[in-house]
Amino acid sequence: MKLFDFREDAAFNQLKQRMGAAEAGHFVSFDPEHQLTFGEREALAAASVDISAGAVRILKDRTIALKNSRVWVEGGGKIHIANCADVIQLRNQLRIMVSTRNPEKTLSICPECLAELKYLGLDGRKSRRLSEQLDELFSMEQFRQDYPFYPVNG
Repeated sequence: MKLFDFREDAAFNQLKQRMGAAEAGHFVSFDPEHQLTFGEREALAAASVDISAGAVRILKDRTIALKNSRVWVEGGGKIHIANCADVIQLRNQLRIMVSTRNPEKTLSICPECLAELKYLGLDGRKSRRLSEQLDELFSMEQFRQDYPFYPVNG
């Protein structure tokens, strides 16, 4: 099936000329069901956002996503960046708190999440042994470079 090329249509080109439009324009497909809106991105960058737990998904790399953005989950005084046992439990609730902002100092990084990703070379044993020092070792800025938050595919 061949689609009609409006750029070759005389009536379309006359209308474009009367409007003073030099080009046909650039259109990007946007689906708010699968892509974050600008407002959603701003809200996630400013604070933790209360969303339906069913909206959160786990990416192939085991990180957490909302639509087309990685997010971290707030739960039990911890920052969760991967699908650890705590996140599995949190996802069974109706609502969940997610964000993309830099977390508050009162929250600590979940050692099980780091072990799940083998982030910073940690496994389950090392992460438990180093759990007191993980907040000093973990950097959200570095994590964002290693796992870009927006946009993600898949």
